[in-house]
Amino acid sequence: MGSKKINSVRTAQILYHEEGILRFWKGANVAASGCIPAHACQFTVYEYLKEFTQFRNEGFNVYSTMMIGAASTFAHDIFQAPADVVKQRM
Repeated sequence: MGSKKINSVRTAQILYHEEGILRFWKGANVAASGCIPAHACQFTVYEYLKEFTQFRNEGFNVYSTMMIGAASTFAHDIFQAPADVVKQRM
């Protein structure tokens, strides 16, 4: 059975022939609409927690750094994860 190897270039050709150049941007609007609130929330939580914990860059406090990083990442992912699921299903 003569099967053709599928690589990234061949996959791109198949997608282009099926739906045209816009196929490569399918779902980008959902990702962009998820990125704006996700990043806004991440940086808001990050800056708020830096002030709340009185974190200054003069020293290194492991626990404050971990807490600020984890909380701001969690705040980001609350918005971004659902947007990624919708984008992938498109």
